[in-house]
Amino acid sequence: MRLSNLISKTEKPIIPKVKGKIDDFQYVESVFVDEKPVFLVKNLKTNSICIVEKFEDERIRPLEKNECGYIPFSFSQEEFDELIKSKILTEELLIEVKNHINTYIQAHENIKILILGNIFITYSQEWISTLHYPYFVGETESGKSTVLHLGKHLNYRCLVSEDIPHANIYNFLGVDEEGTGTICEDESQELGKDREKIRTYKTGYAKGSLKPRVQMFSNSKQQVYYKTFCAKWFAGETVPQDKGFLERLAIIHMIGGKPKENIKRPTISQREELSHLRNKLLIWKLQQLPKHNVNFHTDLKGRDQELWEDFLNVFDNSQFHFQAKQVVGYYVKQRHNSMKNSIEAKIFKILHEHLDNHQIESKLFWIILTDDHPDLPGKLDDYTLKTFYPDEFESKLTPNSLARIIEDKFQGKKHSVTKTVNGKSKKITYYVFDSQVIESFSSKYEIES
Repeated sequence: MRLSNLISKTEKPIIPKVKGKIDDFQYVESVFVDEKPVFLVKNLKTNSICIVEKFEDERIRPLEKNECGYIPFSFSQEEFDELIKSKILTEELLIEVKNHINTYIQAHENIKILILGNIFITYSQEWISTLHYPYFVGETESGKSTVLHLGKHLNYRCLVSEDIPHANIYNFLGVDEEGTGTICEDESQELGKDREKIRTYKTGYAKGSLKPRVQMFSNSKQQVYYKTFCAKWFAGETVPQDKGFLERLAIIHMIGGKPKENIKRPTISQREELSHLRNKLLIWKLQQLPKHNVNFHTDLKGRDQELWEDFLNVFDNSQFHFQAKQVVGYYVKQRHNSMKNSIEAKIFKILHEHLDNHQIESKLFWIILTDDHPDLPGKLDDYTLKTFYPDEFESKLTPNSLARIIEDKFQGKKHSVTKTVNGKSKKITYYVFDSQVIESFSSKYEIES
């Protein structure tokens, strides 16, 4: 189909739109055709796809190239016409993307399957609800940044950078639509020190996540809500030790190697191949719409289901399905082991061992915990006796921080009693725990009752 020349008749301000529904039956994607900014329009009633420059009486326009911040989707008219001629089969597209991964990435086969699924997840953000974050970790020249560069060429609207400032994240994601792109953040080892950003990332794995911000104008201010749900990839020499962030990660250990081709130095023909494949992925996405995952279910529960069920749906009825299940099994186990080895799990295990009728004296527990317990070895400050430095963790413990863990996380209820000790009245503080809470945490940390 040729470009439509629909002239807007409104004089209202026209705003740029990345993608999304403009009414009940039209979905748009901002792209370039023959170097001209246009919309690809999917008619959700007829399933047809066409190119439109402007919409009458609609205050939207496609993005200019300087507004993208990523490699824009750019078609020739001939390429577009060719791509929409036939149905793009998911199985064939999976194989084609996998072949490109084999060309540019040297890694274990399971890692390649994880990358493959996550590329497709970036194009599935209209119909998924939750996702995990792949985190590629390793020394320099281990190949971790290479994966992000592949994502730059193949992911949906992929912003790749180091230490992305908050304002740039919010502006990239915007207030209009969820899942407007993919964030790939390199050199993420210091991410845990940026509390605002990591809070944004922790909530942004689930649809409906909003970040409220006050936007200042010349004579007024306005409350806006940035939509922070989107696919996110990370790479770093170490993994930030933020517990909530860790629970959303699939940690991929990269060890380097010599791939067939260097994705950081693609030839002209390789760039054209990658661009065509990315365009094909976008047309696949449009052909899939409207799609819903409500009929796809697995045996996964809780957070495991949130992180991995939609990933498995990508491979449903494909030749990669069995491998994908193996990948999910490995990373589910990785997450559970991470929880079992967290400082909270170590504290709970020791607490569980010393409960007497679902309660324990607070001062006694502090002594037990800091007395070089084999489950939590460390050093107690000899001078104050109120600061404990666990060997395996960066964080320190104090009676106050321990009390917050016990009360806020383990839901311990503080009770005080007065007893006579050596003829003197003494106030003794206990923590009392609900049996169902104890059972729940015992199950989570795989502690036998």
